[in-house]
Order: sequence, then structure tokens, then C-alpha cells
Amino acid sequence: MSIKTVLAPVTGSNCDISVLGAALAIARMSRAHIQVLFLHRNPQDVLVPHVGYELSMGVVDSLVESAKQQINHDRTTARASYDAWCADSGVVEVDNPASDHDADTTVSYSEVIGDLFTNLAEAGRMVDMICLARASDDATADEASLIQAALMETGKPVVLVPGDSKPEAIKSIAIAWNGSRESARAVSLAMPLLESAEIVSVIAATSDDVKPEDVTAFADSLKWHGINARPSMFALNDVNLTQRLQDEAAKTDAQLLVMGAYSHSRLREFVLGGVTDEIINDGRMPVLMAH
Repeated sequence: MSIKTVLAPVTGSNCDISVLGAALAIARMSRAHIQVLFLHRNPQDVLVPHVGYELSMGVVDSLVESAKQQINHDRTTARASYDAWCADSGVVEVDNPASDHDADTTVSYSEVIGDLFTNLAEAGRMVDMICLARASDDATADEASLIQAALMETGKPVVLVPGDSKPEAIKSIAIAWNGSRESARAVSLAMPLLESAEIVSVIAATSDDVKPEDVTAFADSLKWHGINARPSMFALNDVNLTQRLQDEAAKTDAQLLVMGAYSHSRLREFVLGGVTDEIINDGRMPVLMAH
């Protein structure tokens, strides 16, 4: 498996540059193409919350016109951010895979207006990886919808970055390992990045379910891929797992944390599921997740 296409959805928000930066960091590791996609709701969707209320045609027209103006504003802002990022990063714009160029990393820009959840899910299924900004402190329902669509409906790995971050080149990667199916899937999907990284660390909270010897065995298994991973373990106990995982990753100077999302068993859902939600809402470093 290789990573040759990375989806970078933009919405005209302040987070767009962070998303583009993360996509570029991933793409440069794999000589991949970045598909930048401007997403926005249909202007008529502004009427949905008002269904059941008697609104005059004047009010309806005013609401729809305001929504159209917002789309145009967001479209202009997203495109301006994209153009500035292209000029700064030096990526080459192409229209199709057969374009004649010698660039290692290429990019294209398109837009789609309509249902955010459906449109992101459909676009995400046709790429190898998706980059999104994590939910902000005042996250809207649309932001949450994009993240859920990417994680739960595409089957692809999702890189979430803080909206105010400036993603760096990825040289060190940490794996949050708990032995679950989701953790194994995240590692498998991230393998092209892990094989290219200079440093890989395995971070685990040990417990009755995750024993030190199991963590060591997993780290050893990565040697078949030419990866000499460094195990780092701590007792689960009553620690703030989300904070501790990121603290341990920071100690390794990791630019990316790899972890599974939303395990199914009740115990693991309690432990990992809670961490997933906290990472989505409060993560302070780029995280690659897979469900």
C-alpha cells in the first residue's frame, strides 16, 4: 500500500492553512497528490431550522440571499488561502494524473456545494488519506459532521490537526497502542508513513488487558517493516490518558500520533472511545486516526 492521494477539505475558515500544511507534510513523505476540496452547504439549507414556521416570502428571500453571500465570502476566502499557500509551498497544480510534470508533490482545487456529510464521505472514499482541522472550542454542527463523516463513513485514515497549528515535516511518529482492532487498523493504514519516518515510538498504557510483553511483541513485529520502534509504557491507573499519550509523544519529538478510533468492546470503548472524543475536541498535536 502507498499513499498517493490526500484529501484536504477547506471551508473558508481560519483553519484552512493548517489543513493544507498537514496535507503537504503527508504528501511530501509519499510523493502524493493533494486534492483540495471547498465544501459548503446549499444556500437553501438555511431554511431547514425554520421548517414549521410561517415565514413571509420576504424573510425567506432575505435568509437565502444572506446564505448566498456567506458562500461567496467563504469561497473567496478559501481560494485566497489556497493561492497564497500554493505560492508559498511551491507545489505544482495539475488537472489530472497524466499531466506532464517532474514535481514530487502536486495539487488540484475543486468545489462542491450541498450536503457536507455526504459530499465529504463520497470524496473521502476515493483518496488514500484525509486531513481535517480538529473541532474548535466553539465548533459548529458542520465541523463535527465533517469529522464524523471522515472517520465513520470513508474507511480511510484521517489526520486531525489543531486549527491554529503550523504542521512540520514528519520525521518522528508515535503510535498509541492498546491492542485493539482499531489500533491495528490505524497502524496498517499509517504504515507508509511509519516506514518513511526517522523515529517511531510505541506508547502504551499497561493494564490487565495490555501487558508489557504484548507491547514489546508489537514493537518487535514492526521490525519486519524495517522499523526499529521504541516502546514507552506507563501504568493506566487513574491518569488522564489523553494528556499522558500526548505528553509521551512530545517527549519523542513526534510530529504525528497514530491511534485507533472508537473501539467496540465496552471496556475499550470506555478507555479508547473517551480518548477519541477528547482528541477530536482538545487534541494539541496532529493525530492520525482510523476506525
